[in-house]
Amino acid sequence: AEGACVVVADLDAERAAAVAEELGGPDQAVAVTVDVTSEAQVVGAFTAAALAFGGVDLVVNNAGISISKPLLETTVRDWDLQHDIMARGSFLVSREAARMMRAQQLGGDIVYIASKNAVFAGPDNIAYSATKADQAHQVRLLAAELGEHGIRVNGVNPDGVVRGSGIFAGGWGAQRAATYGIEEENLGAFYAQRTLLKREVLPEHVANAVFALTGGDLTHTTGLHIPVDAGVPGAFLR
Repeated sequence: AEGACVVVADLDAERAAAVAEELGGPDQAVAVTVDVTSEAQVVGAFTAAALAFGGVDLVVNNAGISISKPLLETTVRDWDLQHDIMARGSFLVSREAARMMRAQQLGGDIVYIASKNAVFAGPDNIAYSATKADQAHQVRLLAAELGEHGIRVNGVNPDGVVRGSGIFAGGWGAQRAATYGIEEENLGAFYAQRTLLKREVLPEHVANAVFALTGGDLTHTTGLHIPVDAGVPGAFLR
């Protein structure tokens, strides 16, 4: 936790509690159960954070699911579920974060875990990529609106984080492997070989980017997206 007090928010109460315990227990980290599509639950999570640690300085928007289907197989339910969790959920979390940070008058940081797919166009991915593009523009819009309050809003654009990913384990990996015509167990290596650096992206690389944005060295940076994709030319920011 690098000295921070952490509120671990997850739909899975047991997993959230396990992470909080790993981070040091109630003096260092607490767990809250949150469905980010529920306005009341998001508000409740911020209330719990304030009660536990006195306020909120940094929020990471990283709730998500992945539905990988061709356009003609994508249902309205697929589209709505994807957008409810990631576009609506990010909006609700950021709104309540901004509300608390403005009341504190101490500034703060909001970081979105977006995706290479916010920029890159690929097949069989309309719902997921569209909502990632939504999140990416939320970063720009909120950076423009909240800067006067000292609140910085930035994003991280990872690609192909297979190891330790609930999204990939939950079916996304099999869907993407089928799209590319490879075995699922080779997906991480496949993603690595299509990058400029030929390296697999791991969870700690994403965490490093979040820390770089919020650790004190980039105090004059807002509205930025950091690619963590080992180099995908189609996702270069222009």
